[in-house]
Amino acid sequence: MQGLATVLVVDDDPDARGIYSEYLRSKGCVVFTASDGRIAIEKARTLGPDLVVMDLAMPRVDGFEAIRRLRASSWTRRLPILAISAVPLTQDLALEAGCDAYLSKPVDPGALWLQVCSILRLTNMPSPA
Repeated sequence: MQGLATVLVVDDDPDARGIYSEYLRSKGCVVFTASDGRIAIEKARTLGPDLVVMDLAMPRVDGFEAIRRLRASSWTRRLPILAISAVPLTQDLALEAGCDAYLSKPVDPGALWLQVCSILRLTNMPSPA
């Protein structure tokens, strides 16, 4: 994949959402955000991002349910999803729900970038700072 990646960052914590978004933008990504799973599903369908970074513990529609709904839709079935969570022992549940990769919070922005590059197989993109 060449050029900019479009990433949807989903987290109910505005600080985490802002940190991840700003870091990915600094690396050249186009970033959209959502504060819960319901909004994430809508934005994923309308924006067609290259990747979703999905927090798991959120109000209304949590990340697990959002991942399951995205996987159930023919529009978003193949959309790569990187799950993130501060809740211990959620990795297996996230993978069962259908995510492609998992990071534990707190997420180092450099580690986030490495996962994004790995999932999307980005080339000619800046390395983590």
